Amino acid sequence: MDSISFQTRARTIDHLGREQIADCPTAISELWKNSYDAYARKVELNIFDGVVPIATLVDDGHGMSFDEFISKWLVIGTESKATRKNNELADQLGLTLRTKQGQKGIGRLSCAALGSLLLIVSKRVESCFVAALIDWRFFENPFLMLSDVKVPLFQFENKSELKSLLPKMFEELLVNIHGGTDERGDNSHEQRIRSAWKQLDNQELAEYEDSLNEEEFIVSKKNNFKTTRKRILETADNVIFDDRILNTWPVWTGASQHGTAMFMADIHDDMKAQIPLDNKDIGDLSAVKASDSLKETLINFTDPFSKGLEPTISDFRTSVIVWNGHIHRIIIDDVKKFDLSNLEMMEHMIEGDVDEYGDFRGKVKAFGIIYSDIVIKPPRVYKTRSNTQFGKFNIRIASYEYEKPKSTLSDEYVDFLNEQSEYYGGVRIYRDGLRVMPYGREDNDYFEIEKRRSKNAGRYFWSNRRSFGRISITRKENSNLKDKAGREGFLDNTASKYFREIVENILIKTADNYLGRYSDIRKTHIEDMDVLKAIEKAENDRKKLIKNERVRIKKLITENIGELTNKLDDLKDLQIKYSNVDEIVDLLDAKEFKALVSKHNSELQSYSLSSVPNNLGNIESAYKNYKRIEAEAKSIIKTLDESANISLTRLSDKTDYDIAIEVFNEKKRAINQAIRKRASLGKELLQEELGRFTELVEVQLKIFPTEINSFLEDLHLERVSLPQVLKKIDEEYQKQYIENDQRLVPYITAIKNIRDQIDLEGLAIHSMNESAKWKQEAERLNSLAQLGITVEIIGHEIEGLDSTIARGLDSIKNASFNDYEKASFDDVVYAHQGLTDKWRFLSPLKLSGERVKKNISGRDVFGYLNNFFGDSLERNKIHLEVTQNFLNFSVTDFPSRIYPVFINLVNNSRYWVSQGGGDSKNILLDNGEDGVTISDNGPGVDPDDYDQLFTLFFTRKHRGGRGVGLYLCRTNLQPGGHKISYITSGSNKKLSGANFLIEFNEAKK
Repeated sequence: MDSISFQTRARTIDHLGREQIADCPTAISELWKNSYDAYARKVELNIFDGVVPIATLVDDGHGMSFDEFISKWLVIGTESKATRKNNELADQLGLTLRTKQGQKGIGRLSCAALGSLLLIVSKRVESCFVAALIDWRFFENPFLMLSDVKVPLFQFENKSELKSLLPKMFEELLVNIHGGTDERGDNSHEQRIRSAWKQLDNQELAEYEDSLNEEEFIVSKKNNFKTTRKRILETADNVIFDDRILNTWPVWTGASQHGTAMFMADIHDDMKAQIPLDNKDIGDLSAVKASDSLKETLINFTDPFSKGLEPTISDFRTSVIVWNGHIHRIIIDDVKKFDLSNLEMMEHMIEGDVDEYGDFRGKVKAFGIIYSDIVIKPPRVYKTRSNTQFGKFNIRIASYEYEKPKSTLSDEYVDFLNEQSEYYGGVRIYRDGLRVMPYGREDNDYFEIEKRRSKNAGRYFWSNRRSFGRISITRKENSNLKDKAGREGFLDNTASKYFREIVENILIKTADNYLGRYSDIRKTHIEDMDVLKAIEKAENDRKKLIKNERVRIKKLITENIGELTNKLDDLKDLQIKYSNVDEIVDLLDAKEFKALVSKHNSELQSYSLSSVPNNLGNIESAYKNYKRIEAEAKSIIKTLDESANISLTRLSDKTDYDIAIEVFNEKKRAINQAIRKRASLGKELLQEELGRFTELVEVQLKIFPTEINSFLEDLHLERVSLPQVLKKIDEEYQKQYIENDQRLVPYITAIKNIRDQIDLEGLAIHSMNESAKWKQEAERLNSLAQLGITVEIIGHEIEGLDSTIARGLDSIKNASFNDYEKASFDDVVYAHQGLTDKWRFLSPLKLSGERVKKNISGRDVFGYLNNFFGDSLERNKIHLEVTQNFLNFSVTDFPSRIYPVFINLVNNSRYWVSQGGGDSKNILLDNGEDGVTISDNGPGVDPDDYDQLFTLFFTRKHRGGRGVGLYLCRTNLQPGGHKISYITSGSNKKLSGANFLIEFNEAKK
């Protein structure tokens, strides 16, 4: 019997590293977790274009010494607990203790999935730099033993030494191809190495030849087919780690004294796909997919949806930056663009805790209404042991209605969510605040959400793409939820099966009871939506009526303006002719005059435009001119009619009664003629509409059978199942029922209104005229919103430019300048800092604002006010005083809500204290039992103005006042449950002038 050891081939490293990792984004996430374990505050991935594209993954963690690199990084399978030392407190770098993410000791091999050549450099405080050079393709050679591959490892004192060491490192690296003689002169290693590479060359060439026909192979030989060995040598000859690459590491620039950097050359295709090259095929779907996958995986790498005592990571930032020359593009940064505040604005949400028995306790929000104290029991009782228990976890998942008519959210916010879902959608899992891969990605359906929806989308409401949020677990509570070696999810053990079953049950129950087709809440909501649809249809009808009226009036003006002008001229001539009625001495002439006036009057009536909406748009001036001519003509008609009546009265021998009867009969004939004309037109239109109505009814009767008959036939032929057909019948029934109402009811309603003699046109135009006044008010408010949007857009652009300038200045700050150049450089830095400060002041004033709640203290507010107003207060001899109580108070809310309120109030006080003309100009910020007070010793507010103080556009300022400041103060505070009021008397009135009280919701004293 012999005792022998396992022999390990070099490609074992390839199996454990590159081949284990699912994809490039997963590899990056593993390396980021390593940086987190090293107590880095920031880790950054940079991708550079060039002849040989290069990526850098750099952090400011505690780094490694030479001995640690040998004993830990180069030892495969080192588990974190096994290597924990007494100096861990020093390794924390002043940060709180972090839960270790590494488990198997092979995460570092993930870098093999990013690029073929790796230069790793690490620096620990009070230790030398340590650098190693590895080409992972060595470990793809099946003919090499693991012990045959040597890693060049150097340590050096000063960073400047690296450039001189790199050629030696590459020379040592290529010994793994050329071989070398050991110290004793033994060349067996060289022979073994050369033989291994020769065998691989022959194997690769044979495999390549087998894949081609003879002609293709001859051509490929001419084009110099590249074996793995040749590609390794080419990389070694062409790669350059210059200052542009090295300066991405904070240690290299002096910004940090410790950390680790990985410089990777010959990067893989998924990384190259991030570089926007001009010659890249824009139709390369694989490149687009790779780019999207990286963003989808690495955005929100730390849990953005936690609150309270849940695991929260605020001291670890991640970013991905792509460089084209010296221009960089940040594709992922540490600013959470979709976080808890966005989640809480959505209309549907599950939020609560699941205990160790699988019981959910929390709340459910459906269509914006919150249902508290909800308990959801698991589908069965779990009998768990220590190795099968799943443990406690937290769940917070939100969604929305994809169809805008059914949503309680605005159309704009639904569009926003649809856009955000591309990268932020999906149900993710976070362990101790860091994301567990690959959950939440589009290609992963761990909780079988989409599988259930494919069976019955109406019942199973939750959708991967339309859902946002996560499940939060911890290593301590959920120790049996372990990752697979390839980080492709949890091991498929009993605990993970229970865990998945519990979550699926919660999703199904909430859909059944609150959100899905079988939910009474949804049915009620849909009925409400029908009402909203009716309102929407009425609004569309209103717009249609306005459009039709404008077309009608424009047409009438165009057709009649010439005749109306001629009519006015005729009437003016007639007025001149009969300017002296005493000249009419014959009764026949008087009757002819009266008949002529009546004829003109009847013709003038036909030019009337009837009811007209207020807002006529671009035909407004033409309408006014038309009405002016019509009014002048009517005025002349009235004068002529009175003259004709005088003449008839003077010359007629008939009684007054006979004259009145004669005029009456004449008018009656004119009215009857007009009625018959309109009646003829009305009957014609009614007949046409009756035909259309009858035709519409016939069409509607056929739609439902037409849509369903083909499904019934397929069911008869057993092509589809009964549930599918019943589902289709149900859906089509609901659709046709609503459509029938929308198409037929307006006819019935209109006929009823006609029966009740309701003037629909007059009523509609009156409503339109009323709403026009309020629309003008809304437009004024919208102009205010546009100001905030403009600030936001400009702010984003300035932010990108500011980042580029800052990086450029930082890269040259240590350069050698003469005195003149140094002074000029200092001026540029000063100007840049000034621009940066001013830009930062814009951020909280954007109307949308940064959607991140923060703890804002009185001290923060006071500092912000001083910075914002600068030395203007001192220059105008205004004393801004704060009490200790004010400095100590704090409130948690969006800065975009709080800071503008104080800016407006102090700015108002600043104006009014300067109007009094006194030597003392004081503004006081205090905090008492009732809330925060902002007081001044200006003239104060007139009692007559108390009621309208917070209304829009009210102002008493003689100059520069818009009347929006106090209105926006109240509007800003209301969403957070805060209140603002004016103090007229009592203990809260601190100074003699204006005194305002802000009652902050849940403020801390």
